[in-house]
Amino acid sequence: MFFRAGKFAKDVEVRVIASKEIRKAGAMLISMAKHADDGELFLRDKMDFKALMKDYTSFDMRPFFGRLLGFTMCESLQNCLSAVSIAMATFSEQYRNESSYVASLAATLFNSTRYGVDIDERAERNASLVRNVSVDFLKSFWTLNELPVTKRIPGWICPSLEVCERVTLPLEPLKLNREGEHLDVPYPMSHVPTQPVRGRLFSHVRRQGQDALVGAAPTSAYEYPPTSTMFLHLHGGGFIAQSPDSHEIYLRQWAADLEMPLLSLDYTLAPQAPFPRALEELFYAYAWLVNNPFAVGWSGEKIVVGGDSGGGNLSVALALKCLHLGVRPPDGLFAAYTPLNLQLTPSPSRLLCAMDSLIPLEFLLHCLHSYAGVDMEASPDSGSPVKVPIEHLEQVKIINNKNEENQQERRSNASSGESSSQKEKDTLQEIGDAVYDTTSRLYQAHIAKPLEMFTGTNQAWQNPGRPWFSPQSSDPERAERTFARIDSLAASPFISPLLADDHLLSRLPPTYLLGLHLDPTLDDMVSFARRLHRLGRPCELVVLDQLPHGFLNFLPFSSEAADGSKVCCDMLRDAFAFVPANPINPLEEVPL
Repeated sequence: MFFRAGKFAKDVEVRVIASKEIRKAGAMLISMAKHADDGELFLRDKMDFKALMKDYTSFDMRPFFGRLLGFTMCESLQNCLSAVSIAMATFSEQYRNESSYVASLAATLFNSTRYGVDIDERAERNASLVRNVSVDFLKSFWTLNELPVTKRIPGWICPSLEVCERVTLPLEPLKLNREGEHLDVPYPMSHVPTQPVRGRLFSHVRRQGQDALVGAAPTSAYEYPPTSTMFLHLHGGGFIAQSPDSHEIYLRQWAADLEMPLLSLDYTLAPQAPFPRALEELFYAYAWLVNNPFAVGWSGEKIVVGGDSGGGNLSVALALKCLHLGVRPPDGLFAAYTPLNLQLTPSPSRLLCAMDSLIPLEFLLHCLHSYAGVDMEASPDSGSPVKVPIEHLEQVKIINNKNEENQQERRSNASSGESSSQKEKDTLQEIGDAVYDTTSRLYQAHIAKPLEMFTGTNQAWQNPGRPWFSPQSSDPERAERTFARIDSLAASPFISPLLADDHLLSRLPPTYLLGLHLDPTLDDMVSFARRLHRLGRPCELVVLDQLPHGFLNFLPFSSEAADGSKVCCDMLRDAFAFVPANPINPLEEVPL
């Protein structure tokens, strides 16, 4: 014990610092309680978010990135969080490194060992990184699990499925029923040219009808009949990163447990394609499924839409859009640890960002800024841009020109009364395939960065500098304008479903919410469940303890995470089994 006196002294020092920071947070909570009405969690117009942000940046986050990392979580997930913390510190070192393959590999091994052994140095590094992080860094770091090696892990340790294939939903004119009429479903066109919607189809057995979409040869001669239930999944990743491949590690388990087809959509990401592009693609994909249920092995009866984190937000937004347009909404909703109010509004659970190593407030602000589509001005604060080869940009120009020509041709044909649906479909498919190839290359640029950093081929990584929201930003007026612009855009119910009017929320299908006890999004879940209950809508809220944001991605490495995943499956079963006592006719347009 005496030989470890230094360690014990450091432990005491860190706990004293943490106690001071927690006490500071407690004072902020008391101030919130004084301003809030009974039961109110979001203090809109009662507390200044920018002033709160200034106080927040004075927090010393080092204890919560070091010796107290994940101290509120179960032991198995503390180990997972430590691994993520070491990876982030090591990755940040290589993010700006320029060296040969051998030197870069040696530096990676050295830094990972150094940060694994020296907890305090790791805490110092990550706390500093969080204050100065850039969107480019987040996109690259959050796609580490999409490297070629890590993408193989689910196939090794997760249940084997008859169908686990990437699929493409073809571009074709679609219609949805609305009060006996037909609503034309628009193609996704915001921000980037129209392209087919991709995804990954999971099914524990091969079902009739899936051959046309999947294409791969069946592993067994027998094909099961279509199921009456279908789950449409939307992945998380802060709207800026990841794909169905990133979430395959738990989706395989869900497909096996639920025994139904599961389609996870690979929607286009921000900041290259901010709101409403992802929602447009989801609405088109949903309409395609309703029109072509047999293609995924579904009879067309019940469909539940759900996702985690940002994917949960998109799920609720999709249901609101269906209700607003007066078309068939999903039969149920599922959202896990989901932000449902993206306005810059103080709330008690948001303060948990100060000791959350996975989603500190700075990360949330970058994600929100990117998804809302606020234009960034060129300045040293904006961070290093994405490096895109010039031929990719030229390809985008060509595609844009083709897309414009196609739109002109459609208008011309419509005015002359010509029938050209097949020609339009073929042209759109050709353009869409080209667009997808180009946007895929742009996204692969982020996935390739870790490889470049670890193999020494990177030549242009720079210090990201101060982010736009930092109190030390060189342009405080720009930060003020950006805050105001984000707040205005996030007032849309399709970005912040919690802000939707009662007449829209009162028509939502049965909703199942999974919150986490010490998660920064807990207030969103509680407030949303409270509103739905007040409006008489079926809603179930389950709050789990000792689990971090994104725990589903740690499913194979933690028994507690596996138990949480089983809770998700149970809630989905309840959503499919729910029979409304007084069903509401959804086929009438509801104003916003």
